[in-house]
Amino acid sequence: MITADAHDLAGAFAVDALTREEREEFLRHAAGCPDCAHEVARHQQAATWLGLAAARTPAPELKDRVLAEVARTPQLPATLPGRPGARRGRRFTPRLLNLALAACLAAAAAFGGLAAWQHQEAREARQAADSRTADFARLLAAPDTTFVKQDVSYGGSGTVAVSRHLDQAAYFCEDLAPLPPDRTYQLWYIAPGNHVRSAGLLPARTALQAVSLPPPGTAASLALTVEPDKGSAEPSTEPLATWALPAV
Repeated sequence: MITADAHDLAGAFAVDALTREEREEFLRHAAGCPDCAHEVARHQQAATWLGLAAARTPAPELKDRVLAEVARTPQLPATLPGRPGARRGRRFTPRLLNLALAACLAAAAAFGGLAAWQHQEAREARQAADSRTADFARLLAAPDTTFVKQDVSYGGSGTVAVSRHLDQAAYFCEDLAPLPPDRTYQLWYIAPGNHVRSAGLLPARTALQAVSLPPPGTAASLALTVEPDKGSAEPSTEPLATWALPAV
């Protein structure tokens, strides 16, 4: 049973940290409390963004490296089941035993090296993910962080989170329209006096994305354009959307 103020449990509800009884009681409360319903939506969105910040797509070359190791490792032919009445398979001679042992040792060496490489990759991935998650968590928890949402004319929507105190920003989006292979989305900071600098490239994905941005500094707005696949030194198309950032 809820003993605390129900208004304080929106965050715990959003991440499924309430007991069944507490959850049911909170749902009854939230049905008549628009403020709590709004807080739950914001907490769920923040939890999603933190999850995205920790996610990491495996390197494209991982599959090729694994298959290359498999190709270099000697394999014994499969043993087929004997047919009725057929003679039993030949005895394993010392030579065959030596070959089998050599194959096993080769496989162990190859996959041992692969396992060590994968372990190193996994450790670096965890460290990078932990760092990204900590940065996003710091930004989302900062008391001065402002969230600015805009629809994008090409499709989808984007939200900019900015903390002037931390000089930190992030961009969250979903449902971006597909682009030709030779085009990409690019984000831009625009400072007073129309000084423009790149804030990074953005893949054309429909899935949710969480992207850390460079420090905003004195930038007054963030813009999104479509550029050549390697990006541009300055915008070459009209912005698809512009987000006004909080004053410095």
